Amino acid sequence: MDAVLIANEAVDSSTKQKKPGILCTLDIEKAYDHVNWKYLMKILERMGFGQKWMNWIMFCISTINFYVLINGLPAGFFSSQRGLRQGFDVSRDGAESLEVTHLQYVDDTLIFCGAEEEQLKYLRVILVLFEGVSGLHINWRKSFMYPINEVNNMSYIASILGGVVGTLPTTYLGMPLGAKSKSIEIWNGVIEKCEKKLARWKTQYLSMGGRLTLINSVLNALPTYMMSLFPIPARVIKKLDRIRRNFLWQGNNEKKRFHLVKWESVVTGKKNGGLGIKNLIFQSEALRMKWLWRYSFEDQLMWKRVVGAKYEAEDSWMTKDVTSPYGVSLWRSIRELWEEVKLNSKVKVGNGNKTKFWKDKWHESGNLELLFPDIYNLVLSQQRTIAEIWTTQGWNFQFRRHLNDWEVMRVAEFLNIVGNFNGLQAEEDALWWKGSSKGIFKVGATYRLMEQPSQQIPTWP
Repeated sequence: MDAVLIANEAVDSSTKQKKPGILCTLDIEKAYDHVNWKYLMKILERMGFGQKWMNWIMFCISTINFYVLINGLPAGFFSSQRGLRQGFDVSRDGAESLEVTHLQYVDDTLIFCGAEEEQLKYLRVILVLFEGVSGLHINWRKSFMYPINEVNNMSYIASILGGVVGTLPTTYLGMPLGAKSKSIEIWNGVIEKCEKKLARWKTQYLSMGGRLTLINSVLNALPTYMMSLFPIPARVIKKLDRIRRNFLWQGNNEKKRFHLVKWESVVTGKKNGGLGIKNLIFQSEALRMKWLWRYSFEDQLMWKRVVGAKYEAEDSWMTKDVTSPYGVSLWRSIRELWEEVKLNSKVKVGNGNKTKFWKDKWHESGNLELLFPDIYNLVLSQQRTIAEIWTTQGWNFQFRRHLNDWEVMRVAEFLNIVGNFNGLQAEEDALWWKGSSKGIFKVGATYRLMEQPSQQIPTWP
């Protein structure tokens, strides 16, 4: 899912820069079966792995035996001379540059390049050499080239590589790529899958309990993958709710039946008197909030480095607010949920290097900038971290001027409140999520936190 976010952000940047570019998707034939082991070892050596580690990897991939089934029975084992088992992960993120030139996930490869003829010729040479040394083969009849912005002579450019000319949006790892993030059309596949599931179930007799189980286990799960990145439009929610609602109350009966309880009550949690069917608005927001939580600590992962470089950091926990048009970008709709995350989390202070004393909510009383605005305006540096203010003797504040008598009393009151600080610790600062006993963000716990009503639903009729 990280790769989908990076790919869409890269396409969004290229589109908004209005520079012509090419996005190539490569189809590698039987990628796992044809990997040359010597080539793999050379790659590991070039990436800096030691001989002991390389020997371990070589042992893992060279000691595998296979067998074929004849009439359902295994007919002897045989060893392999090249290739990898599917699911054997030997990849690592060694990229240092934030410029996205290519993305690889298993055998799905994306290449971003300019629309100049010279670049495409160089790329062709590189790919031919790649085929020669790796033992892999690129199927150009199933590989596509997508123009970004206006590209002249696209047919000629495509002939340099031999790929097929395509148009954005397309799909990548089962998700839309290059589509408007708030588009309704990208959800058509999800709606069709729900309707097909429903059509098959309608041929069976199911009790209401059975229908409820199917809704919760299948219909609720179908949109989840998409909702993890894309904001779900209100019109799509309306269609999916209608599918779920009609199936719950009508079943295989073609005649309309009365709905005994309003839908808002049905999508309420069981503990609060509902049936526990997922509220798609809450589910969508909880899933996308996880990205904001991950951003606070996944410093070395490529997706965070790309997002941070594109939108710039507001502080240690989040990027600046995104004001550019939505476009293809997915981060803007995710970033809009940050205030909700801040409201339900606090900072757990470790070494104090990331936590801003005044700006971050780390004290049990709340945000100190808001609680003591008069003292906040008196201090010399308002952006300092806890590590920069805390000493072995206690807090070390520097004020802009000498304090008046009444201000001294106010500062004494302030110091009395923050004086219970236990000092710095060895671990890194981290966000603490109030919806979990261990302070770790969980989508399920966040959903339950969001659906908490002011009062429970009365007894069902």
